[in-house]
Amino acid sequence: MKFQTADLCDDNQNKKIQVLPAKFKNYGGLKKFHGQVVTMKLEKSNFTLLEMLRDEDGEGKIVVVDNSEHFYGVVGDRLLGYAKKNNWTAIILNGYVRDTDETAKIDVGLYAVGTCPLRNFEQTEAKRDIILDFQGIIVKPGDYVYADNDGIIISKEKLY
Repeated sequence: MKFQTADLCDDNQNKKIQVLPAKFKNYGGLKKFHGQVVTMKLEKSNFTLLEMLRDEDGEGKIVVVDNSEHFYGVVGDRLLGYAKKNNWTAIILNGYVRDTDETAKIDVGLYAVGTCPLRNFEQTEAKRDIILDFQGIIVKPGDYVYADNDGIIISKEKLY
């Protein structure tokens, strides 16, 4: 991949590009990626996300998940392994991850705001393919994500 997020921002000043805050860190093995967005809003549990990653082909897709930063590890090595097996490019989570020594070995992007070893076992509701509003950005199904070591940008239009 030859794109750089900084160059994409410079070359597309006329487009509305959003940038996720620097507090998002990559805990996955894939450090540079791009793809089209699938959105999911979780309460506390990750069961709906698990089913999607396990059961659906995610070729060229990035799932953006908002769980309102509930202090639970939503994604770990098991879910990221499902994502790899089913061709998901990355997961961007407004929340926490766990098993990071193992997730770093899996060739999938995994951005989150931090880590937490605790998992939630209560089944709670989730909504998919909805507009998400968190960290000062709005993410819609079908948007495009570009990520590298400089950060994560989101655009309504394909930039690369």
